[in-house]
Amino acid sequence: MTAAPFPVLLVCTGNICRSRMAELVLRAGVTGNAVEFSSAGTLANPGVPMTDEALSTAVSLGGEPDGRTSRRLTRDLVAGAGLVLTASREHRARAVELFPRASAYTFTLRQFARLLELAPLPEVADGRQLVAQVAARRGYAPPAPADADDVPDPYRRPLAVYAAAGDLIGQAVATIAPALRRLR
Repeated sequence: MTAAPFPVLLVCTGNICRSRMAELVLRAGVTGNAVEFSSAGTLANPGVPMTDEALSTAVSLGGEPDGRTSRRLTRDLVAGAGLVLTASREHRARAVELFPRASAYTFTLRQFARLLELAPLPEVADGRQLVAQVAARRGYAPPAPADADDVPDPYRRPLAVYAAAGDLIGQAVATIAPALRRLR
């Protein structure tokens, strides 16, 4: 009998740019059945497709279109995740507000990558063990300014902002994907 996939939830505001880009790029970088990716937005209007700019940015980073549309972040989505990765500190706060126990497994995307880079992790096969080990590093990392944690919102902004957001997402995914690939 195989274990259920480890659920990773990506969160931004509208669920049509940053969280969807990160979801698509992570999914492409973590193949297999050990991890399941989904996304939601704190203020999302359900059923809206990704912006064309976000989709082309995700594809340029190796993501594959999946046809999913936006959905609103709910308490149940946060509670059901094993790891919540957000586009900003504001989104992290909203996820934890919905389900306070999620503070143990909710990070900004860039914060999680930064904590992973602090030192090599012992070999872990379980997603919850991985998250617990990364969470334990929070007290050992120096505080970071908000701009070190947040991915800027490119919505209705020039393509250069989408590219900048994509670069930050791509850098974080380059660190996070190998750790998630090790899960069984």
